[in-house]
Amino acid sequence: MKFNNVKGIVWDLDGTLLDSFTEFENIINVIARENGYTIPSHEDMLENYHGSLSDTIKKVLGIDSAEELDKVTESFVEKEAKLNSSDIESQLYKDAVTLASHAGELHIHQLIVTNRAHKDGGAASPRNIIAATTLADYIHDVNPGDEVDYRKPDSRSMGDWMDRYKLSPEEVIVIGDQHVDAQLAINIGARAILINRNGTIPHIDSLTDNNNVTIVDNLEEVEI
Repeated sequence: MKFNNVKGIVWDLDGTLLDSFTEFENIINVIARENGYTIPSHEDMLENYHGSLSDTIKKVLGIDSAEELDKVTESFVEKEAKLNSSDIESQLYKDAVTLASHAGELHIHQLIVTNRAHKDGGAASPRNIIAATTLADYIHDVNPGDEVDYRKPDSRSMGDWMDRYKLSPEEVIVIGDQHVDAQLAINIGARAILINRNGTIPHIDSLTDNNNVTIVDNLEEVEI
């Protein structure tokens, strides 16, 4: 599957470059046991694994109290940081690293747009994850969720990246694993590649248009 005239790639982080769902599920199970919550089913976690971390935790654990949500989210971040202080490289998807590396050789500009926050994230912050892995050689721009005023699929979540590199929408591909990644591409007039990492892409039917959205089982199918 070949994509021509690519001069910019907008990457999602969690679930696309980083196998973070397995980690997310394990941490949620630990937190549920520690705090007496019902352990969510695998299907419920998949269905709600998108948006901000606090929103996801709120949905999967059914937390109503803002104070309790803050406490649980803080606990999650602490546990995640401890896990990511070990071998974060091993959590990267090899197909994504291969494609990012190839794009780097072609001098394609690459940006990560993620809801994951940078501040207080320690080893689990998006900037630190990239800096600690081979992705640092290929991806030089990162927009964490707490450093922009807008979230995906709002096109403003990309900041001035396209203007800085003089990229037109036709030259950009958005690569992700959630419907919001495809909707971001649609909103800016770019192409989208969605990876079906977990056997399903929740809320895919909510897209306003899918003419330029390609769904693949892995990025080995993609040639640029």
